[in-house]
Amino acid sequence: MYTAAKIDLEKCIGCRLCIICCPDPNVLMFNEDKELFVNENRCKGCGLCAGVCPKKAITVKEA
Repeated sequence: MYTAAKIDLEKCIGCRLCIICCPDPNVLMFNEDKELFVNENRCKGCGLCAGVCPKKAITVKEA
């Protein structure tokens, strides 16, 4: 079983590649402060977002 994706906001450049590749809508979104966040209730931990992140700002770990 995998946990939800985690984002290191210090590394994130806001390129949105993770949002584009995510197969489940409304998992990765920007909040009112323009920071990317993960809706952990919807994230299945597939890791596609982590695979496309050019800055390796997203991690998905096995629980």
